Amino acid sequence: MATGGRFDQLALSPLACFWGLIAAFSEAINTVLPGKLFKKYGPIPIIGAAMLVAGIAFLPIYFTQPMPKLAPVDVWVIVYIIIGGTLLAYIMYLSSVQYIEPSTVGMLGAFEPLIATILSVSLLHADFGPMDMFGGFLIIVATFMQLMPSRNPIKKNDE
Repeated sequence: MATGGRFDQLALSPLACFWGLIAAFSEAINTVLPGKLFKKYGPIPIIGAAMLVAGIAFLPIYFTQPMPKLAPVDVWVIVYIIIGGTLLAYIMYLSSVQYIEPSTVGMLGAFEPLIATILSVSLLHADFGPMDMFGGFLIIVATFMQLMPSRNPIKKNDE
């Protein structure tokens, strides 16, 4: 979807490409970096501290925006998104680093844009050509190749 099936151009603006690369880099760091901290302290205190720091960092933006009028159902939807869609999902995703390799966790995270693409095609009727289908196929193949056990595993220093 990023190229529209053409290798000589991008269907995205330079700003979208910039933020996409920043997000990819951040996700890679986010998956690999806290591994030792998780082993020492567990995932919940680390994730809680990270969310607290991020919340404090974005607090000035909160005070510059007018507060919309919300119905009680709106408040409950927001609470559900914060707890179910953000906090629990984030804890489960990063807790999986304790059980499988961070590279595998990151590769499984590649399914998120693939599912978003499938939903945008089915619900929003976005264009989806043969090259887009091929890209989705490559994501699935790479994910399953990553999950396959190696015939000659590399020994770690602590073994």
